[in-house]
Amino acid sequence: MTQYSFYKLLNKLLQTYDKKEIFLRTNKSLKHPHKEIESVHFSQDEKAFLIQIMINFMGLQGSTSQLPNYMLDKLSRKEDDGEGWTLFFDFFNHYILWFFYEIISIKNYSRSFKPDFSDSISQVLFAMLGINDKKIAKQYLPFAPLLLNLRRPKYYIEKVLQSNFNLKEKLSIIEYVPHKITISKNQQNQLGVKNNILGKNNILGKSFLSYQSKIAIFIQDINYVQALEYLPNQTKFKELKESIIFLTNDEFCVDLYLKVSISHRMHFVLGDKAQAKLGWGLILGKPKKNYYLIHTKLYE
Repeated sequence: MTQYSFYKLLNKLLQTYDKKEIFLRTNKSLKHPHKEIESVHFSQDEKAFLIQIMINFMGLQGSTSQLPNYMLDKLSRKEDDGEGWTLFFDFFNHYILWFFYEIISIKNYSRSFKPDFSDSISQVLFAMLGINDKKIAKQYLPFAPLLLNLRRPKYYIEKVLQSNFNLKEKLSIIEYVPHKITISKNQQNQLGVKNNILGKNNILGKSFLSYQSKIAIFIQDINYVQALEYLPNQTKFKELKESIIFLTNDEFCVDLYLKVSISHRMHFVLGDKAQAKLGWGLILGKPKKNYYLIHTKLYE
């Protein structure tokens, strides 16, 4: 029964069972789900609900929760056999999920929507997805199930960006990019000031390298004209910046690498405005490779 969608499964069960016999729970696992229903359990215990359904979305714990990561990690590791904190959260999840089912079951509710998303229902749905911009809403509404998950896998973010920017198999994300972080003066180690403890949080110097705070977007196999659209102050550069900030929850600094196929327009011709400009992919002399790599900061 796990192959059913949430709405279809409840519709099917309610034809045979009463609503009071069904307990809706949320999966506490932090892994990215590939289906809406994780499991359906039928119980013979008279003191328990007859049917327990484990859902993979819209919960106070699990991959779609709004709670801080460290709390979710502790909850996911806690083995309580569905009791304790898990049952406490599911008490609220049960009612929230039933409210959600009743909302989507209302007949003709879709007539309340307006094409420009100015209706109240759209505003509520976008708030749940964390979307404030109507332009972004139009782009990412098809990916709503992904957006509900705050911990979005790199693979899915790549697919979303490839789809929106028409860069199938050309765009990829590089993780663990070295990032030099400057230590503020009041946090630097100083003699006579007890602001650092040796062996715990003591760092020598004015900066350090982090491999967890920066990623890079790598776009390859594009021509020079396409590359110009992703240079600073261009429309697609701004759109890509807004998209990656939104999809990663403003969690990383981002660099942009453009692997551009060599074109005759990239050769320097004095006085020819149709050729490449100084600093933007301009090539002097005969190129040694059949591509040119442009690097710029997308978001700092």
